[in-house]
Amino acid sequence: MAGTVLVTGGTGYIGGELIRQLLGRGWTVHTTVRDKARSEAGLQARFGDTGGRLKVFQAELMSDAGWAEANEGCTHVAHVASPIAASTPRDENDMIVPAREGTLRALRFAKAAGVKRFVQTSSMAAVAYGRSEKDYTVSESDWTDITHPDVYPYVKSKTISERAAREWVATEGRNS
Repeated sequence: MAGTVLVTGGTGYIGGELIRQLLGRGWTVHTTVRDKARSEAGLQARFGDTGGRLKVFQAELMSDAGWAEANEGCTHVAHVASPIAASTPRDENDMIVPAREGTLRALRFAKAAGVKRFVQTSSMAAVAYGRSEKDYTVSESDWTDITHPDVYPYVKSKTISERAAREWVATEGRNS
């Protein structure tokens, strides 16, 4: 069932692996990167001649520019892009806000383009942190307690962005 899919964050490890697998299965892949001029040649070198099935679009998590074009013709979106830092940022909102706003932006543009399936890459960070007990079972109703003192910005960003996505889908995402 190959078609056209948007993979956000194409220069990241997970995004790149997903692109490789999709191309191998015959999909046409659109991918977003922060800097097309800097990233396009590297992506083309990594994946070789794709016969035009890999298309690179510049789009940032905090800007609407490029998202409509990246989604055009796509039936599926894999939202993989999320900020990550080598060290803890001075302001946790440097990670939290782009993660949340980028996820909501990806959802809005996917819906506007008529995308049929949207998958967001999550993390155990969204459910498994912020607990004092050492032994517990996590279910789909559990969330990380972002107020816990051991929860750091990346964990908060993943939890907040996934919760925002679920809330958006519940209110805006259905066939409205």
